[in-house]
Amino acid sequence: MAKSLKIRSWLVVDPSVGAATVRSAGADAIVVDLTGPPESWNAATSLDRQWADLAPDGRLAFLLPAFSSGRTEAAVALASQYGAASVILSGARSGAEVQRLDVALRVAEIRAGLAPGKTQIVALADAAGILAARSFDHCSRRLAALGWEGSYNPFSDTARVAAATIALTSAAAGITAVDAVSPTVDAAAFLSECERARANGFSGKLCRSLDQVAIINRIFSV
Repeated sequence: MAKSLKIRSWLVVDPSVGAATVRSAGADAIVVDLTGPPESWNAATSLDRQWADLAPDGRLAFLLPAFSSGRTEAAVALASQYGAASVILSGARSGAEVQRLDVALRVAEIRAGLAPGKTQIVALADAAGILAARSFDHCSRRLAALGWEGSYNPFSDTARVAAATIALTSAAAGITAVDAVSPTVDAAAFLSECERARANGFSGKLCRSLDQVAIINRIFSV
């Protein structure tokens, strides 16, 4: 089993984001979003020094498109090229997809001259993955964290069930639980959401807003 990740805030950023913005965010991990079309990845290759500088201290991660997109392997190759500490698989439907990603990572690491097994995996379960949550238990030695995603109201019953399922599955597997990106823009509501996630066993949270990083770091440091 992979070493559990001690990361509170996962800031998801567009590949074209500026270096100053990235470094001033204060996030524990910077997640370069590769879920867009391949043309958008060109920005990442043009800013290679920025990403390479983040890699040595373990702050660099890449958000991979789901396997259903047909672009996952290409994104894995790019992530390995920059020495990412971890990759985050979006739309994870089962533990079998994590195993498939494990194999793809091994090939990409060897081609990039990295030690096989270096890159950790975070799986973001979609609706199918949440229903098949038990399949993630011990599916790969690389799997260090499990999260969830979905366009649900964070205060809806659906979101509560999804979050509880992921939190319990992560605890049973001995890995970190990561809460989903929130559509909430109100700071007080977001604070309440983070407190609830921490109380339910989550160790960190994904976000796309710079303003949310400080709140996440404070709540998940308690």
